[in-house]
Amino acid sequence: MRFLILALLLVSPLCFGKTVVVIESYHDEYKWDADYLRAIESVLGAKYDIRVLALDTKRLPKSEWPQKVASIQQTVAEIKPDVAILGDDNAFTLMAQHLADNEIPVVFFGVNGGPDQHPALTHPLVTGILERPFFAENVRHMRKVLKQNERFLVLMDDSPTMRNAVEEYFGDVRQTRLHGSHLDIVLTNDKDAWLNAVFTAHERYDAIIVGTHHTIRDRNDKYIQPRDLMDQAFIRSQVPIFSFWDIFIGENQGIGGFTVSAYQEGVTGARLASLILNGLKPHQIPQIKSISGHYVYSRSGMQHWNVALSPLIASQSSFVD
Repeated sequence: MRFLILALLLVSPLCFGKTVVVIESYHDEYKWDADYLRAIESVLGAKYDIRVLALDTKRLPKSEWPQKVASIQQTVAEIKPDVAILGDDNAFTLMAQHLADNEIPVVFFGVNGGPDQHPALTHPLVTGILERPFFAENVRHMRKVLKQNERFLVLMDDSPTMRNAVEEYFGDVRQTRLHGSHLDIVLTNDKDAWLNAVFTAHERYDAIIVGTHHTIRDRNDKYIQPRDLMDQAFIRSQVPIFSFWDIFIGENQGIGGFTVSAYQEGVTGARLASLILNGLKPHQIPQIKSISGHYVYSRSGMQHWNVALSPLIASQSSFVD
């Protein structure tokens, strides 16, 4: 059944006269959202009426989320969509159960949590793509790129989504070997601990791979902007910083990696939605994990850390600067 679904994703026809509502966790000026919205439009835009609603949870204070949710629920009731596409964990947390309770089929992507964080994942009207870092693919890739490739630091915030991703793949293990390289996995929400791990990484590691770093605070409990952390990490790290996500690669950020692609997540989510619009029930479509990443590199990062790609890898990569 799973292979049949994957095949249908490639050839699924579209039907006319139906409405798709896309609910963003964030906002369409945010690159991740902009990329997946462009993908959904490319797959569904010519045949369907697509309405985009933004929860804007990166910019709105949490105290204003309930009011925003109520507004979007009202708009959805007026639209009466045939399917809802939810982008990322916040949209799923805030909207999935409500949509399913109102018998609106749900397709999600960008969701890092599991059923413990998101009970609605088990609802028969819900299907989609569980976003997971490409752990093995990145280590295998970095072993091809780097001359020194025996020890890597995996550095993430200690958020529920990152804990879920690590525990799902590694269990309780925080030191392991993967494709011949030693991995130390560090999850922390402490600014000083996160930065110190970066600043001293050259003493023990050949490279760093960063996950999300969106729940980190200083000793006074002040929230630290992720870009501020990466600015300091870029300047001080003596080993290259790779990333599981393309949004952390670029000028004064990470050097590159085999990354989860917002565009591909949007394409796959849109194709799953098209299956539902053409008659399949969500419970007939198995939930899948991220199925396609891409190689992304920063030329300025390559110069900064003196890393060169082989002609083959360069030909397979996208460059962001």
